[in-house]
Amino acid sequence: MKKSTNDVPRSVVYSFNGRWDKPLISGKVEVFFRKRRPVSMPSRVFFYVGVPVKKIIGFAEIIKIEPVDLEAAKRIKKSGAITDDELASYIGQNGTVSALWIGAPTIFLEPFTLSDLNERLGFNPPQSFSNVSTKFEDFLLGAIR
Repeated sequence: MKKSTNDVPRSVVYSFNGRWDKPLISGKVEVFFRKRRPVSMPSRVFFYVGVPVKKIIGFAEIIKIEPVDLEAAKRIKKSGAITDDELASYIGQNGTVSALWIGAPTIFLEPFTLSDLNERLGFNPPQSFSNVSTKFEDFLLGAIR
């Protein structure tokens, strides 16, 4: 059975540790590495930055997603604003992850706080990522119009 385009998530939200706030905002992150990835490639990723920020700070278009091992990840680490040690700790010597390549970020002038998103839309940050509903995406994108 052929999937309709409605079955493909338009966007996802990924959670990032607070350490990633400035690199994401400055556009230094062109690729990030994750053990979990969506089944279908979404068009956009929203950035939720956790403690101490606790906000969705912006988004970027997803260019491609590809599997990489530790050595391949080390070769592109500069595009990810990440160190060899961080990669080795996350991926392990024989592991693989997905490299999510993104375009230039759009950063919200007023990021969306976790408390506001929870109150308005019932948002709770995912451990890794979650698909975004059309209502949620439209709410966030309305901030840049």
